[in-house]
Amino acid sequence: MEIAEVAYMGLVLTPLAAYDEGMYAAMLIVRKPDGTERATEVLGRFPCAAEARRVAIAFGVSQIDARRLPGSEWRRQDAGNRAPR
Repeated sequence: MEIAEVAYMGLVLTPLAAYDEGMYAAMLIVRKPDGTERATEVLGRFPCAAEARRVAIAFGVSQIDARRLPGSEWRRQDAGNRAPR
């Protein structure tokens, strides 16, 4: 199931999963009520698009709630990839 967008605490979170060298890069677009949008950097790379989108939503919710990001058992650490903390 593809997650198109999620409304949370007055914001709209749109997860993205872009195919990149055999993996899916997770990113998130956050839209404020006034219509302004902000996109994250790549949050990590995952073997399936659904996991990438799930992690993007979890990241957005954790940032809004000022909580620590839940871990993913599939996260692959790359030398040039900054994982969210």
